[in-house]
Amino acid sequence: MIYSVDTPDVVLHVNRVGEGPVVVLVPGGGGDAAMYQDLVPVLARRFSVITYDRRGNSRSRWKESPGALRVQDAQRIDLDAQATDLVAILDHAGLDKAFVFGSSAGAAITLTLLTSYAHRIAGAVVHELPAIRVLPDAAERQALFDDLARITDREGALPAMLKFAATTMDRPPRLFEHRFGRTVGAMAIKLSNLFVPKDNDMRRLFGNADLLMRFEVPLFIRYLPDVAALRRTGVRWAFGVGQVSGGRYYSRPARQLSAELGVPCLEFPGGHLGYQQHAEEFARRLEEFIDG
Repeated sequence: MIYSVDTPDVVLHVNRVGEGPVVVLVPGGGGDAAMYQDLVPVLARRFSVITYDRRGNSRSRWKESPGALRVQDAQRIDLDAQATDLVAILDHAGLDKAFVFGSSAGAAITLTLLTSYAHRIAGAVVHELPAIRVLPDAAERQALFDDLARITDREGALPAMLKFAATTMDRPPRLFEHRFGRTVGAMAIKLSNLFVPKDNDMRRLFGNADLLMRFEVPLFIRYLPDVAALRRTGVRWAFGVGQVSGGRYYSRPARQLSAELGVPCLEFPGGHLGYQQHAEEFARRLEEFIDG
């Protein structure tokens, strides 16, 4: 069932399928519900699964279009606003609580829910949190994102998105390390968009490049979890990492914070996008934690 949820400044595009306990999937960078299209039908065998496009992304449109977002508009997509959207989705569905799974940027939103709206969360998994500021070598990890900002300014958001996306792959292609490769890749995407419907999943996803690279990535990468508040939450939750993510910038923070907080760190099949490439096994691991 596809429907809209009204908030003060955005109309959220929401999809709900299946019957049973409710599980909400919070998308990461790119912000489109289709990121979970492989996982949803597997979970929907046992659960009522809610997915949505995050604010300003894809089909979740601003009520009054701001045009190109400006620096002073950044609060419109901050973590508090993102968490409030999920609460609005629960309210619209008449739900007191739901289990929440968030990956990457969605993991930061899930942690914000745990610290600000724990009473609305039945349980949670925080998958591959890119909170580089908790790492002892944070300055070195920040260099990647400084480079992405330079590419965004000089080449555009889409070439920068291609390099960023490559860092989430199990075997990152070297093509997007170079300007020529990024330029060719961006041109290929723009050309393909001429031949696919406007509502094509990948067309929507790449259409979010400006919001992602100019606003969301800089915002989410500065996120520093409120460790004291997380210690106080009474919700059963866990970190999650991909089995092949190794020492990546989105795996190490979870392992470090897991040890610091005494919270479990679950291993999931695959890497950063394991829920797409290994949906059956990924869902089984998630169900095991939900079942307790």
